[in-house]
Amino acid sequence: MDNFPNIVIFTLMPLFAGVLIFFGLFKNNTIVIRRFAKYFSSLYFIYAAFEFFGRNTNSEFGSIFTNSFYILSKYTGGISSGFDTIGSIFALLVSFLILICFIFAKSTINLKQRLFYSFVLFFESAIMTLLSSQDFCIFCAAALFSSVCAYVLIFNFSSRKIEKETKSYLLLNSFALFFLCSAFALVYAILKLNGIEANILNFAYSSSELSGTIQLILFLAFLLLSAVKIPFFGFHKPMSEIIKNSNTALACIFLSEFILGFFIFIKFNMYVLKDIFQIFTPIIAVLSIFNLCYFAILAIGEKDLKKSFGYFCFSQSSIAICALCSMSIEGICGAIFQCISQSLILLGLFACYCFASQIFKTTKLPFMGALATYAPKLAALCFILSLAAAGIPFTSGFVAKFLCILGGFSTQIYSQNIIWICNLFILSGFTLSAFYLIKTFQNIFFGLDECQSHKTTNLLRHRFFALSAVTFCIIILGIVPHILTGAITKYADMVVSSFLM
Repeated sequence: MDNFPNIVIFTLMPLFAGVLIFFGLFKNNTIVIRRFAKYFSSLYFIYAAFEFFGRNTNSEFGSIFTNSFYILSKYTGGISSGFDTIGSIFALLVSFLILICFIFAKSTINLKQRLFYSFVLFFESAIMTLLSSQDFCIFCAAALFSSVCAYVLIFNFSSRKIEKETKSYLLLNSFALFFLCSAFALVYAILKLNGIEANILNFAYSSSELSGTIQLILFLAFLLLSAVKIPFFGFHKPMSEIIKNSNTALACIFLSEFILGFFIFIKFNMYVLKDIFQIFTPIIAVLSIFNLCYFAILAIGEKDLKKSFGYFCFSQSSIAICALCSMSIEGICGAIFQCISQSLILLGLFACYCFASQIFKTTKLPFMGALATYAPKLAALCFILSLAAAGIPFTSGFVAKFLCILGGFSTQIYSQNIIWICNLFILSGFTLSAFYLIKTFQNIFFGLDECQSHKTTNLLRHRFFALSAVTFCIIILGIVPHILTGAITKYADMVVSSFLM
């Protein structure tokens, strides 16, 4: 019974807090609303950290709260609910991102604050439900609700109205969910026909009994939903415009969407539908390598700071998918760690670039320069984050990239020549990304002095605190990565073992 209050706290408490704000419990007192949201998220994150590090995470489909998977049929009418290992790690990461979002929102969101804070909490509740739900209907409803919340936030709080791009992003998500719901309906009917309780847990154990056509339809549906959220080439255009017109608070939203897309890919495409994944692995690996190199080149050539950063994000997101395609313990462990590391690093870098563009009052790189003299704290933090993104030792970026490359060389499913060629392209993508980071940092903080005609300022206290917290986490994960790699390795071993069965 201990699992029930924990699941309620993780999924329904953010929703309840958002309802209190949305329906005007604090009226329009923006200070009280902001403080309530920030303090609530702080306690929520502390509780998530305590539950993750204080409980067992070793079981296969086990909740982080109990030693075995617990079905709350008495309370939910047969609906399964609980966090597995990867779900609990990502829940902890998302709760941290939302906390940072509220800290940054103090100087970023000046209008419609009640709408912003309530919908961010609604979005957090939907993400937590997706990470824990094992019921088909609840999963699809939460996915649709999270997409609607993301649409409302992006549409109302971007730097300018990007109605076309936000609608395109919502339509892509809606189409993927409609496709997924249709596939789920087939699976639901088949499981019921065979007398099996229709939930994701039983589906995972019975997927091999489904026909190849049904598995293929499900695989494509999950793959499409992941490709929209990560995003892959062909689905990147709406998100590139969204990133270009986003602020630091909204960055936490699209990074949470990326985490969700990766979670769906590894749990469903790779683990549950492993037979189909093995067939499509070479194609996905080639597309990921293309993504990595292509977007890195676009990032180097782009003159708009935020747009180039969007391309850099798309390039980095492909590293984790490449590592998963190795189907080795080291590769899967590196992919999950890369997802965690990348989310923190990209959030910190985007915040630095946003602050720089606010100082220069432009996002054009040719009109930036010599900011290090006027904002030394910002320069120092951006320098550390750039090194972490490039994979310098003693940062989380180094651990993640090292494990991803190690996983590429540890794979047993490809010939040695193919492994060397793929890793050569991946290393080329790493080099291009490092060149982009050095070039961008040099352009913004050194070079010609473009600050004289602008009112320069250093970091505000709350911004410095948020960036310092992100940087601290990146360094801690780089120095003592075993605080996460222990649980991740056991999960990776379970996934690899399923391929050998």
